This record gives sequence, structure tokens and C-alpha cells, in this order.
Amino acid sequence: MSNGDAVRTALFRRALHRIGRRGASLAFVGLLGEVIAASLVFAPPSQRATSGYTTLASVAPLNVWALAWFLVGTLCLVQMFMRSDRMAFAAATALLLLYGLVHMVSTVTGANQRGWVAGAVWLAFGSWIALIATWPEAPRPPGRLPGALPPAAAVVVADSAGIIQSWNLQAADLFGWSTEEAVGRPLTMLMPRRLREQHSAGLLRVSSSGRSELAGRIIPLVGLRRDGTEFPIALTVNAWHHEDGIAYTGVIRPVGGGGDAEPD
Repeated sequence: MSNGDAVRTALFRRALHRIGRRGASLAFVGLLGEVIAASLVFAPPSQRATSGYTTLASVAPLNVWALAWFLVGTLCLVQMFMRSDRMAFAAATALLLLYGLVHMVSTVTGANQRGWVAGAVWLAFGSWIALIATWPEAPRPPGRLPGALPPAAAVVVADSAGIIQSWNLQAADLFGWSTEEAVGRPLTMLMPRRLREQHSAGLLRVSSSGRSELAGRIIPLVGLRRDGTEFPIALTVNAWHHEDGIAYTGVIRPVGGGGDAEPD
């Protein structure tokens, strides 16, 4: 691989890492939407006379379809860089499924005998986008934690059941449990008893919906040390998918000097 290819590959990976899997999917749909919009506007008369185009024109003018694709494509390209991208996913899914249904109906009515082929493709594409919309996005995979984190930040990785899989030395110093003692035990050991039921309910919601409403937000909470003392913390949590399901990375910082005390 030449130096130029290596640079282009590195830039591509950096861009993909920045926008994540959801953003990459929106980029694909957004570019596709702009291409389809152009093909509808600038299609020659011979192409407009084909069964696929006449099917669309029987529902709405081709310029209307083109405008819909242009707007959805633009929305996807804009929201691929934003934290909130639900509107783009909803609009893209709706348009793709509508496209598929129009072609399927054209087969049933006899307007386009082979419309079911295009219909099946568009419906599958729309279902795929709807599935991606349920993915929680992880800005970084496990083991590649941000280098900009201050040394005092405790980092805890847990599985979908809330069982600790790993944590760093700062977490051990902050809570008073060694890595060997903490790994394999539930996260609830790090929180007061009054907060544990709420935590368990939150894990169930994420498992059923596939997304975390708290991902990326700074959450003020109360931590529990090994010696039973409580202290205020600020938690930032991210959910990510891997082969065994959803897992969580939590970055914990003591608030107001709460981490200065030495654990027993």
C-alpha cells in the first residue's frame, strides 16, 4: 500500500470512527436519496415510460417523489453528524417502505408484473434501516478509551446483566475493590441499596429496546465505597453492541473532592 493509500485509509477510518455505524448508514442512505432524486428529475422520456416509473407516477408526480428523496437524503446527511438522528432514520425508513409497498401493489393490480422484485428489495432495505435505528451507538469500542480522559477517571466495563467485566486502577482506588474482587460481581455493589432497584429496571429497559436514553449524558449519582461510605459522582455511560449482546462502559469521576478519601 502506498503512502497516499495509507493516508486515505486512515482518514476514512477516522471519519467512520467519528460518525459511528449509525452515521455511516445515514451517509449511505443520504447519498442514495440524492442520486434517486436526480434520476427522477433528469430521467429521459424513454425511461419515464418504463413500468417502474409509470407505477410511481400513478401515485404521485415524479417531481414529488424526487423532492421527497432529496429532503430525506439531505436530512440523513445532516443528522449523520448529530447526536440525535431519530428523525432521519424515521423518514428514511418510511420512504423506503412506501417505495416497496407501491411496487408490491403494482404487481397485485397488474400494472407491473415484476414490481414485486423491486418491492421486495425496497422493503428489505427499509427493514434494514429500521433495524439499524435500534442500535445504540458506541463512539469507541472497549479497550480503546479516550486518551483525553483525566487520570482520576474511573472506567468500568459491564455486560448486559450489569456484571462487571473489567475496570481500571482508578476504579479500584476510588471504590476500594481490587480488580480480582470486582470482576464478576454486579454493578450494584458500587451504589447504595436505595438506588439498586432503579438501576436494575434501567438495564431491563435497555435490553428490551436495544438503546440507552442515558448514553453520552453526564449523570449525577451517589457511589458506594467498599467501607460503606457514600460519595457524589458524575457518571458518563455508553452502550455498545458486540457478539454477546449489549455491554456498557461507564466513566466515573468523584464530585467535589469525593474521591480524595482513602478506602479501607
